[in-house]
Amino acid sequence: MKYGVVIVTCNRKKLLSECLDCVLNQTLPFAHIIVVDNHSTDGSGEYLDALAGQQKALKVFHMKENLGGAGGFAVGIKKILETCCDWFLIIDDDAMIEKTYMEKLARAVRGTDYLACSGTVMTEGRIDGLHRRRITNPCLMFFKPVEEKEYEKDTFTYDISTFCGLCIKTSLAKKAGLPRADYFIWFDDAEYCLRFRRHTSILNVNHAILNHKTQPSKSASVCWKHYYGLRNAIDIGKRYSTHPRMYLFYIYMNHTAHILIDSILLLLGSPGEDIRYRRQIYTDVLKGIRRQKLGKDSRYLPGSNSPAAP
Repeated sequence: MKYGVVIVTCNRKKLLSECLDCVLNQTLPFAHIIVVDNHSTDGSGEYLDALAGQQKALKVFHMKENLGGAGGFAVGIKKILETCCDWFLIIDDDAMIEKTYMEKLARAVRGTDYLACSGTVMTEGRIDGLHRRRITNPCLMFFKPVEEKEYEKDTFTYDISTFCGLCIKTSLAKKAGLPRADYFIWFDDAEYCLRFRRHTSILNVNHAILNHKTQPSKSASVCWKHYYGLRNAIDIGKRYSTHPRMYLFYIYMNHTAHILIDSILLLLGSPGEDIRYRRQIYTDVLKGIRRQKLGKDSRYLPGSNSPAAP
C-alpha cells in the first residue's frame, strides 16, 4: 500500500513548517506529499521550493490567485489521483498529526470494507466534535457532532467529516470525482462526504490523534466566510435533501426571520456593525438562491469585514 497527503496552505509559514515536520516523520511514510500554495505572500512559496529540493516525495503547486480552501483541495486531490497512491490524507496547514497517525488508520481499515477513515481532532487539549458529524434530519439537512462518549470506544462510524485528517481510498475518490472548487470556502468537505454515502460510511479511529492548531479570528465575530457557509449549505440542501422544496421553504423562513430580528435590533438601537453585516449576508444569500451563482464573490473577499458594493 502507498499513501499520500494533500495539504492546502496560505500565508501561515510557521504552521506549515510544523505541519510538514509531522508529515515527514510518520512511522508509516508518505510516498507522495502534495502541497497547494494558495498564492501565499509570506515566504511560504520559497520555503516550500527549498524543502522540495530536499524531499523527493514533496511536490509543490503554486496558485496564481487564492482559490479558497475548496479550490485548493480540488487542485491537490486532482494531483494526488495522478500518482500511484492507494490512500491519501487531506489536511490544512494547521493540522498536526501524531507520528503514528497513518499507521493507526492503516491498521484499523486493513481487511475491512471501509473506503474512508479519520482520527480524533483535538483543539487545545480537548476533543473537537465539530469535525465528525452525523446526519440527524435528511430533509432539513441537520448535522450533529458525534457525542464525546463515543470517543471512549476504539472506533465509531459517521457521515460527515471535515478535511481535517480525513483519509480516502483512491478508488473511492475516482468514483466521487473532485471537491466543488466553486464553493470557494466552507462546506466543500461536507458535500464531498455526501457523495461517499452510497459507497461507504467513515470510520473514525479514536486513538489516532490530530492536534488542530486553529487561529482564532481577530476580526468581527461575523465575517466574510459566513456568506459562503450559508450559500454553500443551501446548494447542498438542493442536491441532497430528501425533500428539496420543503428544505428551501425552511431556508426562506429561517433566513427571513434572521433579517427581521436584526432589523428590529437595529431599530431598537443595538450597537455594533456585526448586526448590519449579518443582516446583509442573509439578504445577499436569499437574493442569490434563484441565481445559483457559486464561485468567489467579489463582495465577500478574504479578510473583509463588510460587504463591498455590487
